Amino acid sequence: MKKREVLFFSGLLLLTAVIFIGCSKKPAAGAAADPYANLPMEISVTMFDRGQVASSEGTYEDNRWTKWINENSPVKVKFVPVARTQSTAQINALFAAGTAPDLVWEFGKGFMDTLYAQGVIQPLDEYIEKYSTVYRDYLKAHPELVPFLLAEDGKMYGMTSARNILNIPNHAMWIRQDWLDKFNMAMPTTTDEVVTFMRRVRDEDPDGNRVKDTWGIGFNYNAPGIFRALFGEPMNAFMISNGRFVDWTSTQGYKDHLAFRAMLYKEGFVDPEYITDTNYARQRQLLVTGKTGIYLGGWDMPPEWRELKQNVPSANWVPFEPWTTTQGKHGLFQEPPAHYMICLNANSKNPKAVMAYVDWLISDGWFTLLYGEEGRHYRMVNGIPQTIDPDLNKIERDYSGEYAILHQNQPTVDWFPILAAEDALSQEYAKVRMIANEVQLKNKYDRIPYTPTSDNLNRFSTETAAQITALETNIITGTIGLDEGIRQIDAYKKSFDWDAVNKEKDDWYQKNKALLQ
Repeated sequence: MKKREVLFFSGLLLLTAVIFIGCSKKPAAGAAADPYANLPMEISVTMFDRGQVASSEGTYEDNRWTKWINENSPVKVKFVPVARTQSTAQINALFAAGTAPDLVWEFGKGFMDTLYAQGVIQPLDEYIEKYSTVYRDYLKAHPELVPFLLAEDGKMYGMTSARNILNIPNHAMWIRQDWLDKFNMAMPTTTDEVVTFMRRVRDEDPDGNRVKDTWGIGFNYNAPGIFRALFGEPMNAFMISNGRFVDWTSTQGYKDHLAFRAMLYKEGFVDPEYITDTNYARQRQLLVTGKTGIYLGGWDMPPEWRELKQNVPSANWVPFEPWTTTQGKHGLFQEPPAHYMICLNANSKNPKAVMAYVDWLISDGWFTLLYGEEGRHYRMVNGIPQTIDPDLNKIERDYSGEYAILHQNQPTVDWFPILAAEDALSQEYAKVRMIANEVQLKNKYDRIPYTPTSDNLNRFSTETAAQITALETNIITGTIGLDEGIRQIDAYKKSFDWDAVNKEKDDWYQKNKALLQ
């Protein structure tokens, strides 16, 4: 073939290719062009700032894991930290300022419902159907999650993944088994038995130092919820009786729980300084130095267990079940099956990029974010990621898990010894952890899947919380009597139209009870 003919033929092929490509980009008849096709694959996401990122690691916005995400995910991600203790308020402030990121998240359906009522988030149904594959299929495999994601209009405004046995259990109780043995006592199962144990801890010098410095009971910030649950409080005091809503705080159980707490203070079973120990640092110190008989906290407490064993090697600190009170036996707080609640900003510019990130997280990204780098943070043992060095992980990995806001992590209790480091203390705690997990899940927590939220309900709870807590504290410390304190609490609630609040909750329940079974 002559050179001129070759050039002509090549040009013809090029022209044909251009025409073909141009035609292939045209949408099919009746189909709309993808409005996000040419937008940058960039998104922004909130992140809880728990103060756990070591200075050597960087910040919550810029560290080894944010770099890893941006190197491996299909989109570029900017992280916006919010303080864990003020997360909802700070997210609301971001929305008010018009600077909220594409994805915001917290725990609970109430978070989504509040943002929905404010009109600051958008439905996800169409984006999931059109731009997702992995997450779309995940939801089909987990229909139990869907009710948590729907707003009043029947559309989906939240995204989540299923909790597992590590994060369904929450509140729990622990006891010094070695002190029970010393007193020749069985595990307490009733209030009277608990009181007997606490009295002996107070009076009989179980640590043997000849100083009266041991306390029957101690606790962390979970204590108010544990005391209430022991006396029958369901989730958010939302009690159902004879098919109607009843606020638990109007029942005998509420009164009994305050009487019990007042008895603890009066009898000297609890360190009285806990009233001003707002961060529970002193309570923790008493625990880890071997001065506390019963402790109310979480089901999984490796730092406290390890410190206690290091300080008092003979200590045998074990979990135990809720005891039977005047209101019977009740489980302690457990989380709902839906994990984080993730919502899409109504002003998000590129939902397609958001769904690409969601699909990557729940298919590939979550594992590394939860377990770290193989060979450095874990080794695979029988298909289970085993920790190599817990001290290294405490610095480099332990803060990374919450970047995995969607995951498919479903360990079982037999993982625990393998997940743990191989040193003796870690392996000993792994066995305790297995028991703690089973004990906490043994008794079902009384709850409906979710409770109502509205501006009126939020205003009532926010504006009355501090004063009600103060009045409860006055009862507990004996400043006012039980009956007078209850009278003052009721009068204070009525001044905020408590009856209307209760009616709103019952109306909501009657309207939604078929969905709450």
